[in-house]
Amino acid sequence: MQLKELFYVANIIDYGRILALYWAVRSPDGQTFAMYYSVSYLLDCVDGYAARALNQESRLGYYLDMVIDRVSSCLCLHFAARSVLDGNTCFTGTTAEIVAFVLRALILLVELIAHSSVMFLSEVLGVHQKQMGYDYAIVRKYLSDKKYLFWSCLSFELFGLSLIVDSGPIAVLVMLLSLPGFVFRAAANICRLIAIVTKKELTKWTSKEEAQNIAGREKVRRGSSDRLGIHRAASPPSAQFRRQRSSSSQQSRSDSQ
Repeated sequence: MQLKELFYVANIIDYGRILALYWAVRSPDGQTFAMYYSVSYLLDCVDGYAARALNQESRLGYYLDMVIDRVSSCLCLHFAARSVLDGNTCFTGTTAEIVAFVLRALILLVELIAHSSVMFLSEVLGVHQKQMGYDYAIVRKYLSDKKYLFWSCLSFELFGLSLIVDSGPIAVLVMLLSLPGFVFRAAANICRLIAIVTKKELTKWTSKEEAQNIAGREKVRRGSSDRLGIHRAASPPSAQFRRQRSSSSQQSRSDSQ
């Protein structure tokens, strides 16, 4: 990493996202949290454009964006669960406990385990993360159709914020409207995790011919994302190093023989 990358405009925008999330966490009420959280989310929509427009894509920016995305989503789910348990939503009693449990389970299962597994395997195999889990129709819809991707990711944010803000009729309406997209996103990411746990992805990408066929389905570039489809969550070539090094070492052994 070069020192100048710290001062890339896109990375500075990401520093702003961190600051906005800090203020959100320090907020005294749900409305203020939602305001600062929304600022961070809007900045997330423009950092990729800035990186590409200024030719300032970097490995630092890739990892920075990816980590902030996960922290942001975990915070949204955590504070939504806390709001439910505090009795600030339409859920009460046992129902509130169940909803809070599901939200916290999604932090672990989707935001941490599923996303981390996908990104780790994509780095190890040198495969774009948007190619993971394509055996499932729901994943193909989720990742290859920008309308579904935008709808599901926006629904995720709105569902969480509707629980955090208050239990008024507007918040309840937003929650109900965003629930299908929220469930769709969670199901798609769980399917991606299943593909990894059952070793479907590992088996598929160990076949060079099959890997080339799958990779040819869609031309992906840095700036494609599993959050909004328009920013910097796609691994740059420099971040995917295992396959390249492996190929180089194999070639060297072949030449020596």
